[in-house]
Amino acid sequence: MKQTGQRGSEQWAQISWDEAIALVAEKFQGAIDEFGGSSIAFWKGFGNGNGYLNGAGTSMMCNPYIVPSASIGFSRFIQKIGATVFESSSDFAAMYSTFITLAIPVNANEDLVNAKTILSIGLNPADTTRGDWPIVEARRNGAKVVTMDPVFSKSAAHSDIWVPVRPGTDGAMLLAMCNYIIDNDLVDYDYLCNGSVAPLLVKDDMTYLKLSDIGLDPVAVAEGSDPVDSEVVWDASAGAAASSFTATDPELEGEFDVNGIHVRTVYSIVKEGIKEFTVGFAAKECDVPAEQIEEVARLYATNKPSTLAPGYGFEHYKNSWHMYKTLMLLASLTGNVGKPGASVIQFGAQSSMSRYAATNNEDAVVEGALPVTGITGEYLPQLVETGKWNGKPHPVRCVYVLTANPLSNGLGRNELIEAFDGVDFIVTADSFMTDTARYSDLVLPVALSWETNDSSASMFTQKAVEPLGECRQDIDIFRDIATKMGFGDLYSKTNEEYLRTYLDTPENLEAGSGYDAASASGLVGGDPMFTAGVGTETNPTGRTQFFVSNVLTRDAVAWEPREVDRHPWYEPAHEAYQANPLRKTYPLYGVSSHHHYWAHSLFKGIPWLDELRGEPMVLMHEDVAAERGIETGDTVRVFNDHGHVVLKAAVSQGIRPDTLMLPHGPEGDDFIDGHTQSLSSVVLDEMTSNNNFNDFVCEVEKVQGGAA
Repeated sequence: MKQTGQRGSEQWAQISWDEAIALVAEKFQGAIDEFGGSSIAFWKGFGNGNGYLNGAGTSMMCNPYIVPSASIGFSRFIQKIGATVFESSSDFAAMYSTFITLAIPVNANEDLVNAKTILSIGLNPADTTRGDWPIVEARRNGAKVVTMDPVFSKSAAHSDIWVPVRPGTDGAMLLAMCNYIIDNDLVDYDYLCNGSVAPLLVKDDMTYLKLSDIGLDPVAVAEGSDPVDSEVVWDASAGAAASSFTATDPELEGEFDVNGIHVRTVYSIVKEGIKEFTVGFAAKECDVPAEQIEEVARLYATNKPSTLAPGYGFEHYKNSWHMYKTLMLLASLTGNVGKPGASVIQFGAQSSMSRYAATNNEDAVVEGALPVTGITGEYLPQLVETGKWNGKPHPVRCVYVLTANPLSNGLGRNELIEAFDGVDFIVTADSFMTDTARYSDLVLPVALSWETNDSSASMFTQKAVEPLGECRQDIDIFRDIATKMGFGDLYSKTNEEYLRTYLDTPENLEAGSGYDAASASGLVGGDPMFTAGVGTETNPTGRTQFFVSNVLTRDAVAWEPREVDRHPWYEPAHEAYQANPLRKTYPLYGVSSHHHYWAHSLFKGIPWLDELRGEPMVLMHEDVAAERGIETGDTVRVFNDHGHVVLKAAVSQGIRPDTLMLPHGPEGDDFIDGHTQSLSSVVLDEMTSNNNFNDFVCEVEKVQGGAA
């Protein structure tokens, strides 16, 4: 479908695939000839099609180049032209902390039943992440469940304690809990000293002291392993510095001179660094009674094993990336890591899974590949405005969107639209007519995963039906564009041949899970395997981390971290904070909710699902509604300096009086006017480039006559 009017005008003309491919090839080649391959940007996310042939995969790092390793169609094309890839920002404070900076060990979701205390933070599994719902079974077994949430959700209703924390302030309460545990000697000193990074020595430049710094030889950390230049502790029994792997009596606190190098322990730095975040401070900052903070802290520290169950509700604020250091400190202080019932649950790890295939990924790498620059997508407004990235020319002239819908689920919708207006050509390849598709010059219909044969590392997706209409696979679209641009030999194999190379490894064939077997059964690994479900430390220190020695930003942005950025810390959000002068005009915080029948913006336009979920509504406290003359069912306008949305009101007692809960997932045509994401602005933290789309304040008013 080619847009014949202005972007967003919905003036479409149906064209042939030949015409569409020719148009894309022409626009791409023109931009490459004038500005180079990096002027072609591919915006990808977590939507349909992340198999080996189709979709776009996921990359944790944007710093400075990404190395494609999956999704043959996409990966080979971007390497051939040296493209720019706009990576997703969604939930990256969590993902970056879990997989990169802290390497958080997680227990399986099923292990929740072994916990005696569960602290749920920004999580609502009754409505959304139902893989976490073993929480209910744990409570039947006698576990105490605490839910921190500004909204009295269904999950909060199933909890023993509901903590209606002020939006964006969760970190203040958790740090206050840490200080309460320290001050009241509820610390598990054995784990803190021997299982965490607390005793590791830190130099004045905030990096770890290593054996090589003081002229000591590397040590073997396990029998038969290669020696490593390990971190150093002060061994109290020896009265000297020693490897953290060999010392028998690490000193937990203090500062020392080691061969003329001034060092402090991590714990000394952290204990001093967080002391201002007292229970009294958190009570005022979070608008939670001090007695309740103390009650939750005692419960978590003494009624063990305890599990922290963070969702993403607290995570959409610029200050949220600090939270993960705090969570790991809280777990380390109490020894609630790596034991049955004791964990920091992230990403729904499962104790039973299909065995991963021993895949052959050689086809993902292109000979003579050009560098592919990875940049978080919401930096597009900056790129369009300056034409530069990190001080060097980097114009973006064409954007190709696949597996993503940034204008509905991204950050700062109005800023992104303005940036799109500064781009010459936008094409969206999708299975649905999304908000982003509507604002494109060209829309390409893409087959759903059950309309294609494809494989991920653990599953073979079999074609159940033929693609409807003129829908095609991503790899076939890329193959035709490449051919039209004169490098059709980029894809020298058929789709089946690519899959056979990927799956027909000696290990898979011996296990009876090669391509032919996978085509028949779907599972590439045979019967599921079962693991203990208890996480283990995988980071080089071998210890639970709550301190960041080597600061590595997700995007290659110029940023000089402060000392407080290395350790657990709290600071107010960017816009959604109590003392913000904007609150005189916009007194309310906006939080987002997921719905039973929404998967972000996927699966809309399906009549029976549309009927079940109904129209989007904003939830508000009855006091807010009464002050503004609003009743349930009224049409209201939520607005701020960034934008507005018009939708129906729902009035309740089950939400903080200073908070509105807005739906995340509906698209522009689902609202009476505007969009919830228009209320946000582009606010990215320097470390993780997280999608901070709740970091705003707003106001609500009744729309007279029920019209926008």
